[in-house]
Amino acid sequence: MRVPVRFSREWWLVIGATTVVIGVVAFATLLSATGFAVWQLLIIWAVITLAGDVIMAMTMEAVAPVRVLAGPGDRRFDSDDVKDLAVVVSGFGSRKAGSVRVRGEIWKARLAAGEAELPELGARMRIVDRDGLTLIVSHDVD
Repeated sequence: MRVPVRFSREWWLVIGATTVVIGVVAFATLLSATGFAVWQLLIIWAVITLAGDVIMAMTMEAVAPVRVLAGPGDRRFDSDDVKDLAVVVSGFGSRKAGSVRVRGEIWKARLAAGEAELPELGARMRIVDRDGLTLIVSHDVD
């Protein structure tokens, strides 16, 4: 299973390009338009470049599309079979809802229609569907 990376290679490439462009423009402008000493120019240049990077990073974070990976019970195609199994971790005592662990995550779950037998703690369940953030589970574990 591929683990999503928060800051991808492309993200760093954009930040790097922004650093270079803002840094060169800022240094050239400061050098030609001011009479500061070199050490003052370097400090001002570093602050401007850092501010540009922070603004670019915040902008990218605000407008970047959110990556949605297929979660438990999701299928990429209607013909795909759901292969994940869930383990009951709580609930299902007197009702048809509880919590299950799938891929190390705890999800709300409810029994599929037609399921009469309530599962016990630790029982393995087949994920048959998903309704929002609630998994639909069945005893059919084959």
